[in-house]
Amino acid sequence: MLKLGSKTKTQQKTGLTRQIALLAAPLVLQNLSQTLLGVVDTWFVSRISTEALAAVGLSSVIFFAVVMLFRGTANSTVVFVGRAHGGGEPERIGAVVWRSLNMVAWLSLPVFALPPLFGMLMAVAAPADSPLVWELGTSYLSIRAFEIPLVMFSAVVWGFLVGRGNSRAPMILAWITVLSNIFLDWVLVLGNLGAPALGVAGAAYATVMANGINAVLSAAILWSTSSRREFDTGRARLASWQDLKTVLQVGLPMGLGDFIEIASFSVFFALLARLGTDILAANQIALQFLSISFTFGIAVSMATSSLVSQSLGAKQPEVAENVTYRAVGLAMLGMGMIGLSYLIAPVQLMRIFSQEPSVIAAGVFVMRLIAFYQIFDALGIVMAGALNGAGDTTFTMVARSLMAWGLFIPLVWLLIYKFEQGLAGAWVGALLYLGGLAFVYFLRFRSGHWKSIVLA
Repeated sequence: MLKLGSKTKTQQKTGLTRQIALLAAPLVLQNLSQTLLGVVDTWFVSRISTEALAAVGLSSVIFFAVVMLFRGTANSTVVFVGRAHGGGEPERIGAVVWRSLNMVAWLSLPVFALPPLFGMLMAVAAPADSPLVWELGTSYLSIRAFEIPLVMFSAVVWGFLVGRGNSRAPMILAWITVLSNIFLDWVLVLGNLGAPALGVAGAAYATVMANGINAVLSAAILWSTSSRREFDTGRARLASWQDLKTVLQVGLPMGLGDFIEIASFSVFFALLARLGTDILAANQIALQFLSISFTFGIAVSMATSSLVSQSLGAKQPEVAENVTYRAVGLAMLGMGMIGLSYLIAPVQLMRIFSQEPSVIAAGVFVMRLIAFYQIFDALGIVMAGALNGAGDTTFTMVARSLMAWGLFIPLVWLLIYKFEQGLAGAWVGALLYLGGLAFVYFLRFRSGHWKSIVLA
């Protein structure tokens, strides 16, 4: 819980910044581990064949969008736990967690319908002249579909921990998952220690098993003696429809918002792909660097969600407001410093991945462009985290949907194909979208509506 006591305003602000930084730092490492999960599978299947690599790369994009819909919904546990923790009601945390677990149980049912749906999606996305890519990708997705309930359960426990200000345990769990996945990929993909070489299917099984290990360890934390005693997590509860409705009203917009934005950027990348192989390659390289600053911003946003929900639970909306502004400053500083490297040494950074002059030239342009919008992106990411932490998730979901599909994609299409602005036009459209969304979030936050949101 946030406690300011009798500190001066300057001391309070310094204390808030320190709290945000301490909570966000492990989350940066956690987010990096999530990125590595996909990299590990990709590296191991690249040892098999080009078709295997293409299948896993394509299917991973599809799976990421779908899993974010479910995981984003389960992540809403952090909002309710934060409120209970901030309000000094530890005994209510167990009820909040079990309400989320009930939701996870119901959301797990549609998972059984995903394998045939994945087959249809791969039929559309896979190259028509490569049936093997469709076959391998469908197999990979069908296996990983059963990872989703495990991911949702772990996300609930993540909310249980981070909502109380504990981000170190989730970080450790995440890295155990990555290390387990590396070992299991080595065994199942390549066929070591006497196991059969299962190839692409082995990569899928390895990731599901690694997430299973995460879920088991998460369960051990949730139902440990100390958690049962302090937070009453050991007493199972069946949630009423009204309870489920309360959780879904906050959680479902979070998941849908993530899904909608990921889908819009998938279309953005598809439009860029039509501009040529060199431009597509340059864009992909630039995105690898962009993900570094984005990971930092998301970690600060997660920390902000937790601290805002705790502050509102403690009936201290003014503290929640100060937390948000301090978090924006921290994210701007961190993302700005990372973005400065894109501005100072873009050629050297691009040469890490490619020696092709045309790829480097296109990539340098993108790197310099995205360096300038880091500050605006930091504002948008943190403001979204603050609003979500307050429970204003429907607004953030609607704003993302309208801006993504009403402005972003149409504008990019016009700039590329009608005004023939190519790569420059595409990224100008992307920056206008992100800057506009940040401004919308800022106005919403300044309105103060989030301060009056009541969560049952």
